[in-house]
Amino acid sequence: MPVRANQTRSASIKPDIATVTLRKVTLRLIPFLFVLYIVAWLDRVNVGFAALQMNSDLGFSSAAFGFGSGVFFLGYCLFEVPSNLVLHRVGARRWIARIMMSWGAISVAMMFVRTTLAFYVLRFLLGAAEAGFFPGMIYYLSLWYPEAQRARAIAGFMTAVPVSGVIGGPLSGALLNLNGMFGLAGWQWLFLVEGLPAALLGGIVLVYLTDRPEAAHWLIPAERHWLVSKLATEPAACAAAHPIHTLTALGNPTVWQLGIIFLLAAIGFYGYSFWAPLIIKSLTGSSDLGVGFILSAISAVTIAFMVLNSAHSDRTDERPLHVAVPLLIMAAGFFGCALLSEPRLAVLSLALVPMGHCSAYGPFFSMPTRFLTGAAAAAGIALVVTIANVGGFVGPTLMGAMKDRMGTHRPAFMLLGVCAMVAALLALRLQRVVALRRLQTF
Repeated sequence: MPVRANQTRSASIKPDIATVTLRKVTLRLIPFLFVLYIVAWLDRVNVGFAALQMNSDLGFSSAAFGFGSGVFFLGYCLFEVPSNLVLHRVGARRWIARIMMSWGAISVAMMFVRTTLAFYVLRFLLGAAEAGFFPGMIYYLSLWYPEAQRARAIAGFMTAVPVSGVIGGPLSGALLNLNGMFGLAGWQWLFLVEGLPAALLGGIVLVYLTDRPEAAHWLIPAERHWLVSKLATEPAACAAAHPIHTLTALGNPTVWQLGIIFLLAAIGFYGYSFWAPLIIKSLTGSSDLGVGFILSAISAVTIAFMVLNSAHSDRTDERPLHVAVPLLIMAAGFFGCALLSEPRLAVLSLALVPMGHCSAYGPFFSMPTRFLTGAAAAAGIALVVTIANVGGFVGPTLMGAMKDRMGTHRPAFMLLGVCAMVAALLALRLQRVVALRRLQTF
């Protein structure tokens, strides 16, 4: 009897198939996608560190640097939706591999920049090459995770943004210290060393990624059947019985509202991302390596807030408020950095910007897949990211122009804070739509 009781007790605490399956999916996908996004983010924003040497070496003005940083997003936006539709058609494995190989090659080519025109052209091409990567990853995760676990999965993937700051800050500072080695400037070493991993990882993607759960031979049949069946019963999947045409998804007001929310937030975040190294250096007088460590510390704290907010959003099944509050924190960071004259307090306020913005990621990007599926989801997510990435052009360009004109970052930061505040208010307006759980207007 005692033996039978122990067996019964052991059976009762055995993890159910849902827990086991999702754990396997997470261990298989999230760490790998996480590494890919770290590399993508480093190649996107390392120009901010390069500017610590490159601007003086090549004679770039603040306006020229700001425009060159932002023009990346023009290329990105033009090719975002087409790229995601191709991904939906040919599968994530082949298309993500293509994206990574091409952007890695262009990122390395940045080391040969000598003129502002070459700077603008290569930044534009880098954006065109990377187009579709991020929305493709969000769409890809929606193929593997039920809605109730999706915000945490997206946040787990997107913690790569602050983690890239933890790694990239000291790494970029150290690479800049190689200035003069083998006849290369420090900023050239930065583009070379941080660009090569993308091309190499592109080859690994072809071997490692699985396009859909149906083809996941690393799941046992029972696990594969449970995941496919579970995803098939999701409300968004059930809506596929009445398919949403891609053009209808692209014209839906809620999709555009989501895009405008993150457009306003992205104006601030990319203004921060490309200019933070220069601003921190001016506030603290730190060395290039010291600036890297300061940004690394900010990123480490950001990770904790990002994970906690997304986990709480999943537990409560609430999204808009978990987007709005972090964006208000982001706005407070801009206002504090602009208004506080004491350098340490200004840097602490600056830390609130990525903490707020990144904490909104998981809840925000879990919303489109609540009501979109298939090609409509691929196109809708890409459109949201495309609209948002217009902010990637506006933010750095605006910062550069205002800094050249006024000699300080403070007025620009006040404007970026207002953008974040308006984004938070618009996010609160989504509560009524999300409370219905589905868009009945489709």
